[in-house]
Amino acid sequence: MFENIIAQRATVDTLRSELSRESFPRSALFFGPLYSGKLSAALEVARVLTCRTGAADWGCECASCRNQKELSYPHTVMLGPRYWDVEIAACADSLARGRRPASHYLFLRAVRKLTRRFDTVVWDAEESRVHTAQEKVAAIEEMLLALAPGQELPPERKLSKLLEEITAACAQLAGMARGESISVGQIRRLASWAHITAGDSRKVAILENADRMQDSARNALLKLLEEPPAAVHLILLSTRRAAVIPTILSRLRPYAFEQRSPDEESEVLARIFREEPGHFENLRSFFLAWKEINPEKLSQLSHRFIEAVVSAEGTTVDVLGELVELLPSDRRAARERNPKEAVVSFLEELTMRLQEPLRAGKIDLDTLEDWTSALRESLVRIETFNMSPATVVEALYLRMRETARRETRGLAAETVS
Repeated sequence: MFENIIAQRATVDTLRSELSRESFPRSALFFGPLYSGKLSAALEVARVLTCRTGAADWGCECASCRNQKELSYPHTVMLGPRYWDVEIAACADSLARGRRPASHYLFLRAVRKLTRRFDTVVWDAEESRVHTAQEKVAAIEEMLLALAPGQELPPERKLSKLLEEITAACAQLAGMARGESISVGQIRRLASWAHITAGDSRKVAILENADRMQDSARNALLKLLEEPPAAVHLILLSTRRAAVIPTILSRLRPYAFEQRSPDEESEVLARIFREEPGHFENLRSFFLAWKEINPEKLSQLSHRFIEAVVSAEGTTVDVLGELVELLPSDRRAARERNPKEAVVSFLEELTMRLQEPLRAGKIDLDTLEDWTSALRESLVRIETFNMSPATVVEALYLRMRETARRETRGLAAETVS
């Protein structure tokens, strides 16, 4: 088991041991940075929990394991937002170039990480949207029939055309769910689903980016966590453990996923996405490239933003304008109309650079903590409450600037006294 997980040895060893002893908890939290393998590990836990033979190795051919590997097992559900567009496009490219069985499974799984979000048992939307989504999912599944595991892939040109059509259809489907946090309606549907027996099978629910839920959804989830039905496992995923409210956190067994080393990230890029060593610095730069955002320029922009916050002059930075300039000319008009994705990438980059002014002695730990909280709140405002990215970035600048000024005034007062 966990043969498909690269690195994360300590956490994988713990999971393997608990699953072998049948002591994996009913409620768990997988937390760690982006691209650290949390969802892949959660899906592997689901496969092992529902394996019919008990062998639980990746090569198991029982019906449950086959369906789990293709992400078509009916008693495993997924909720929450994800970076579907770029993942599906990257996996399609890997399959077109490599035509390997691993790339084949990778693409199928990437597509179904999206389509399974629209399972009617958990997706909460008005009737018209449900009907539209079902039609799009059905069309995608029909196209996937030509890529069913165990059969020969189509010829190169036909495969390329098919992958292009599936990727385009997935982009349309993703647009129906993009930016939506897990709603209270989804949690209520999940609770109803959890209380329906599945014969002798266990049920697994995976909630991605669970920290982005609004209060009503959190309260509904808390009720489910307090009395989870028998044979049901809930696995929450988050990049920010501290953003999970204490009442929920206290009911979860935490599993930490560490930032992979440069060598481990290179291994992921080579084995999973068939990228040559040195082509991309890390997984983040790889996915930014698929978003057509220059990672080096994004890093420079975040550095200048922080410098503007801590400098005496406090010169503002036109973040949205410069993010648009990072894009190819044919994409700029669309990004100007909807800058959300680029701003989220900027805020993630900014979060990773907050240690720089601390190391340089320009801020103290209290300021760093306040800035980290402000960034977390900014991401929630954009991704959960769909607030204007321009307004959120401006408010973030003003808050960070005011915190920096308070620290400067405090240091000055200490000097005078």
